[in-house]
Amino acid sequence: MNDQKPQIIIKEYVRNYGSLSIIFGFIGVFFLSFLLSPIAFIFGILALTNKEYIAGLVGIILSILGVLTSPLLMALISMPAVTYIHNGVML
Repeated sequence: MNDQKPQIIIKEYVRNYGSLSIIFGFIGVFFLSFLLSPIAFIFGILALTNKEYIAGLVGIILSILGVLTSPLLMALISMPAVTYIHNGVML
C-alpha cells in the first residue's frame, strides 16, 4: 500500500498580549481612557508573564499615560489636577 509514515504537524499557539496592550494603550491615551487603559495594563502584565518584555513594558507605559490624561480616572484615584496659572492663563 503506502509506505509513508504519518506526519505530525505541531502548530504553536502564539499569544499576542503585548501587541494588544500596545494597541489598547495607544488608543486609551486619546479616546475612552477610563475603559481602555486598565485593559491595556492587564494585557501588559500578561505579556510580561509570557516573556514579551518590550511590548509589555510599552503597553504598560501607554496605559499609565492614558490614566494620567484621563480626568475621570484621576478623579477616581483622588489625584488632583495639576494646573499652573501664569499671567492669568491656566496652563
